[in-house]
Amino acid sequence: MDLAEFYFRPKKWESSGLIYKKLGVLTFKKIATSLGKKTGQKSTKPNNYYIWQKDFEGIKKYERKTRYNELMHLAGMILPLLGLLNGGNNLTTQIVLWVVLLINIHPFFLQRYNRIRIYRLLKNEKQLPI
Repeated sequence: MDLAEFYFRPKKWESSGLIYKKLGVLTFKKIATSLGKKTGQKSTKPNNYYIWQKDFEGIKKYERKTRYNELMHLAGMILPLLGLLNGGNNLTTQIVLWVVLLINIHPFFLQRYNRIRIYRLLKNEKQLPI
């Protein structure tokens, strides 16, 4: 198993999804979906946040997209954290860095939670993603 697969594969402690549910991921998902619909971002064209192709290959594609989305949100947490650890230049900078950090936490958790569900589906099909 390579390093990327080790990182992305759901860990035993998170495999039930309970930790993410307790952290409010389902509430965040409902809010994000609702806001998306209200702002006109209906799921009428393919994007990284919906399963478009509802067969086995489509689910595998979606799993790969969760990896990309997770990495983007991870960067959105690490970079501001580094800025905060560096001291930030002033109060305004620190506030912006905290906001960016906090905005990325739940989307990051949501990608992990979605992947747990996808792995469960793929495991039932006896084929995990490459």
